[in-house]
Amino acid sequence: MATVKVTFDSQLGATWTHAFKQAITRLNTLFNHGTVGVTLTLTGAGPVITVATDASIGSTALHGQASTSTDGAGRLLKSEVRLPARIQINTPSGLRGAGPGIYEVVAAHELVHSLGHSAHTTHLMSQTFQKVMGNSPSGDRLQAGSGMLPPIQLSDDSLGVLKGIWP
Repeated sequence: MATVKVTFDSQLGATWTHAFKQAITRLNTLFNHGTVGVTLTLTGAGPVITVATDASIGSTALHGQASTSTDGAGRLLKSEVRLPARIQINTPSGLRGAGPGIYEVVAAHELVHSLGHSAHTTHLMSQTFQKVMGNSPSGDRLQAGSGMLPPIQLSDDSLGVLKGIWP
């Protein structure tokens, strides 16, 4: 089983760091149950995914940018993930910071891109998410088609793509 290390830029901040740690835990569980041959870790050797914020990505955006280098077989050599410093959600009272679930979904989405899943064809890997305001930030969610996230879920199609890259 391959190991991929995730590192955080010192300016990333607690909200994103927590979201990535949660996403790593959930994705590792899904990878294990789906027999995907990769484990995400915060320590150790192997290819590295570096995560940082990027001021050019607006706070109303629901995406990051992953630039990935792979070998001839499509396996990760290294990746850089860039994210908005914060995510905001529109409420009847105006903009407020989005809840932790939204950050976790974006983190998981970018990690899966970094592992080689380039298509935007499934619920976690949707190109268009709609913000769904909760009664409080902890209830905020993202909608992709008819699916609501979190919890983080990987479709059979996404598992198949990842198994093809990480047998």
